Amino acid sequence: MTVTLTPPARRAADAPITMFGPDFPFAYDEWLAHPAGLGTLPASRHGSEVAIVGAGMAGLTAAYELMKLGLKPVVYEASRMGGRLRSQPFEGGSGAIAELGGMRFPLSSTGFYHYVRTLGLQSRPFPNPLTPAANCTVIDLEGQTHWARTLDDLPPLFREVAQAWADALEEGAGFTELQTAMRQRDVERVKALWNARVLRWDDRTFYDFVAQSSAFQRLSFHHREVFGQVGFGTGGWDSDFPNSMLEILRVVLTGCDENQHLIVGGVQQVPLGLWHHAPQRLVHWPQGTTLARLHHGAPRPAVKAIQRAGNGQLEITDAWGHTRCYDAVLVTCQSWLLTTQIACEESLFSQKLWMALDRTRYMQSSKTFVMVDRPFWNDLRANGWPVMGMTLTDRLTLPRLAAESRVAIAYANACGAEGDTHYGGLSRLVGADGRVVASARRGEALLIADSPD
Repeated sequence: MTVTLTPPARRAADAPITMFGPDFPFAYDEWLAHPAGLGTLPASRHGSEVAIVGAGMAGLTAAYELMKLGLKPVVYEASRMGGRLRSQPFEGGSGAIAELGGMRFPLSSTGFYHYVRTLGLQSRPFPNPLTPAANCTVIDLEGQTHWARTLDDLPPLFREVAQAWADALEEGAGFTELQTAMRQRDVERVKALWNARVLRWDDRTFYDFVAQSSAFQRLSFHHREVFGQVGFGTGGWDSDFPNSMLEILRVVLTGCDENQHLIVGGVQQVPLGLWHHAPQRLVHWPQGTTLARLHHGAPRPAVKAIQRAGNGQLEITDAWGHTRCYDAVLVTCQSWLLTTQIACEESLFSQKLWMALDRTRYMQSSKTFVMVDRPFWNDLRANGWPVMGMTLTDRLTLPRLAAESRVAIAYANACGAEGDTHYGGLSRLVGADGRVVASARRGEALLIADSPD
């Protein structure tokens, strides 16, 4: 394959932050938008089959781009297409959607939004805490409830926590300097700055970073607790405290925790759209070719085994017992499946890679959606506050029996809401009297919160 690469164009210091850097400072958005395409293949390779294991966003993106280059992707999928991007319509819900997987996507993910635009889809701001899209935010900690539309509406404690976090990032990570180099797409500068931070923080935790910063040391331990319980951006940070600080820096430097949008009509439209989309620029294949047409409407079934064939090719056996050989196999499913669900020949990977695969862990989440006839939580009371708000709370995750025999069930993980299908962080439950039970972040309970008098 021939790929023409040029250094990324140097940009202004105030250019929008993207996923450029810090580990691999490559301008994917510029590459995707290049008029010459991603590259070219020798004509002798056109039509060659390449196996793609997994029909999630990664798998279908790869299949779509390989098809454009003139190859024939053969997609295998064990379950539903879309992977962890799963949008479930409510039956009879007139377009109401429950996002059962990923549901908020930072605008810094310019590669992702390239495909959103390609498919003509629309996005809108996700209602994270203290954002205009949330309308209002309720913070319920240690029995104290605060209502706010912005950070300035909260007691000084919360502003002190927010400032301490910003100061800690500057002190311990030189945040602005590194992010400016990323905005400018100055590869040499990004790598020089990041390498120094790797040496300092590679084997130290997020909590170590917070606790050892002079910004938080000047404050009380309670400030640290509030930062873990509430945090800023998408919610609390405490479940991430044991992680490497480098992982947290990757998130905040690339803007992954802010300026997030949802996809109108459901994000599963993106991978499914790529499955059915006919690219304008296409090599080898006739105009109008789509992944769906190449697969006669459906991907192949789950992969059960991958091994090296006698001729040096890679051999895949699927759930139906069919075996096919390929020159190349691209595995895009969750990597732990190579050690648990797919019989993978040991010699295909080094011992160190097998060990890394075995130690890979995934965080999971659960959400519950209840459809109502309208977003009544936005109704205003006489004092000008909505009847309900996006809620962050420290209450334990326990099933609860609410007043008037209304059963409230606790759910955890994920955050946010949209439209008229779900609300306020993780999930909500509506009682017969029309009141909503709103929950918040990981490890927390559903909460019934009244607006201030």
